[in-house]
Amino acid sequence: MLRRSWTVCAMTALLLGGSAAAQSPGTLLVGGFGTWTKFDSKWGLNSDFGNSWGYGGRVGAFIAPNWNIEADGYYTPAQAAAVPDYKGIGVPNGDVKASQLAARLVYSFPLGNLPSIHIGAGGVLENFRGDENQGGAAYQFGANGLVGFNLGFGGVALRVDGIVNYLPSNDGKFDFGAQAGLQFSPDLASMFGGGTTSSTTMWAPYMWWDQMDAPLPGTVEIGGFAQWSFFDENAGRTGIAVAEDGLGYGGRVGVFLSDPRWEIEGDGYYAPESNEFAANGITDVNAHAFAVRLNYNFPFRLMNRQSQFIIGAGGTRTSYKFASATNDNVGYQYNYGGSALAGIRLGIANRTAIRLDGVLDYMPNHEPSANMNIHVRGGLSFLLGGARPEVMCTYAGLESIPASSPNCVAPPPPPPPPPPPAMCQYNSNIRADDPACVAPPVAVADTTAITAPIYFDFDKSTIRSDAAATLDRKVPWLQANPGMRIRIEGNADERGSDEYNLALGQRRAASAKRYLVDHGIAADRFDLVSYGEERPVCTEHNEACWQQNRRDDFRIVTIGSDRIVIPPQE
Repeated sequence: MLRRSWTVCAMTALLLGGSAAAQSPGTLLVGGFGTWTKFDSKWGLNSDFGNSWGYGGRVGAFIAPNWNIEADGYYTPAQAAAVPDYKGIGVPNGDVKASQLAARLVYSFPLGNLPSIHIGAGGVLENFRGDENQGGAAYQFGANGLVGFNLGFGGVALRVDGIVNYLPSNDGKFDFGAQAGLQFSPDLASMFGGGTTSSTTMWAPYMWWDQMDAPLPGTVEIGGFAQWSFFDENAGRTGIAVAEDGLGYGGRVGVFLSDPRWEIEGDGYYAPESNEFAANGITDVNAHAFAVRLNYNFPFRLMNRQSQFIIGAGGTRTSYKFASATNDNVGYQYNYGGSALAGIRLGIANRTAIRLDGVLDYMPNHEPSANMNIHVRGGLSFLLGGARPEVMCTYAGLESIPASSPNCVAPPPPPPPPPPPAMCQYNSNIRADDPACVAPPVAVADTTAITAPIYFDFDKSTIRSDAAATLDRKVPWLQANPGMRIRIEGNADERGSDEYNLALGQRRAASAKRYLVDHGIAADRFDLVSYGEERPVCTEHNEACWQQNRRDDFRIVTIGSDRIVIPPQE
């Protein structure tokens, strides 16, 4: 029952459309919103109702029918409090630039055909600085929680959320807020000419670490990396505090979309570097950045494993924190800009890859001139989850249910015809009990053309050319014996899980049946069964042996007459 719950949720997603209550894995989410925030009094901000309005945007993707990962950010033009409430951010009564970056995991509860509610939790970065970089600044990490609802209409949803942020450092702070805006679920394959992916797909039972060759819709990529950064002469405060080139580290998380050539990915790094101009008292420039990109993957095979070339583009926010020998927070500066990536993901084991990337971050709003940094990264990535299309039942009238459903069973054979008159079956002029009613001698038919097996490539159910030739020999025999019924038995080699091999065997049996039906044989003359790897003809562990086990066997269930008719060409 639990194994089928993912499939039920996936079908529910199709009924709910754009409500985001339950969506097919890999569905992309983008949105914009207005926000109001009640800042903690410890910030020293004027948080009157009119001073806390802002705006922002989010991007995310579904990793399972009711689960999605998302990131959002907002900007609020706040105001510093008047003396004596002023706490050092900006100048008293002056404008303050407040911003937030958050990433979270969200679960959605469908309430009907349109609305849904959702809850989420994750991490947040809040920072404040005075307008035009005047006055002090504050910068803290913490935890983020969310609860809200969606009201969906097709691919668009109205989304309203309540937000709470907890920043544990410096006596701890709680900020509360509300967001409201629109959320969209664009289909990238359709947008870029690849055809729509919004088909009524049912998904097989969800597994996080089964055998996987290439990324699937909803696959999550989690990884860490080390990087060498080449900072330009404006990486900080020009001529005062500029980060030297050096080593850093970071992490990434991404989700492959409904067309798994596309991936939405976020990453962040931290690089504690020395100041090129340490003589002025600032000894360290600690750089870090957060980026969100849309990546396109070009697949190729290396060492018999799936790998990908990657290109990507998106946005980044880069920060520089300055420290001296006596003060680890002399000040900091941050900028927004664009980020581009080119790299390669090399598969080295099941769901494990080496990731090598080059990244260029360009911040055009840096003063007095633009800031551009180049990073070279290397690390490991792990690919978790991913949705596989469900193998559907192939029996007539049952094509809309999964092949693994207990209801996917072969229909009973037709009832036998009424018994013939009690006349001799060999001579209609005499009775059946006449001693002369004996069978004439008949030639024994060689049925190997009917029962000859066909073979398949690894993890494939497509008919090869040699298999097509074998199936072509069966057609005249089946045409010459219209009462004959055949059972097609699908088999797989020992690699793969029991459940996956049973489904693969079912697909192979269905492929052979489809080929024979396309060549004029009635579909109701075939029974299909899958034995997975349970009936090997060879038990050695090598490719030559596995090839013998990747097959369809053909068994004559009944000939439908007193003898088998040999076709003329035989």
